[in-house]
Amino acid sequence: MGKTNSLAQFKLALAALLTTRSLTQITVQDLVRKADVDRSTFYRHFLNFDDFLSWLEKDMLTEITQQVERGNNDSLDFTKFYMYAADHQTVLKAFLENQKIPDLTVRLKDIVSKRYHRLLLTQPSTIPPSIQTEFLIGGHIALITWWLKQQNPPCAQKMAIYHQQLSQPR
Repeated sequence: MGKTNSLAQFKLALAALLTTRSLTQITVQDLVRKADVDRSTFYRHFLNFDDFLSWLEKDMLTEITQQVERGNNDSLDFTKFYMYAADHQTVLKAFLENQKIPDLTVRLKDIVSKRYHRLLLTQPSTIPPSIQTEFLIGGHIALITWWLKQQNPPCAQKMAIYHQQLSQPR
């Protein structure tokens, strides 16, 4: 089994486990059982469960933040993000809904807030950028969470259009 495959299995296994219990109730044994991977494979990659969570957080933050690009007119284009979210719906739901991994949500919000703040500094407005940023980020999180919960959500491309229209600084 390749490194990428086992790491992906651990990520999916944790997502599945988080649907039925809290993070503090999950052990390495639970994770390797669910991933159907040998315990030795886990320890080949990680020192312990906390090391795994650190890797996972960094990996998820990198993956997610790479999905938002600048579009025309210096706006943010969410198309890649929604395509990614559609492909990784199970993992995102498990990690972002109800803040099952709170540090991930806080760090993601911080990264996106800094990007928005820089973007908003280039836009004329009577509203301070920090207030606009907080408002927009709260809206993003609510919109993405709503979309992930839908039985028949709009397609990723349509959501990206809605998201961009709702996100335009005014």
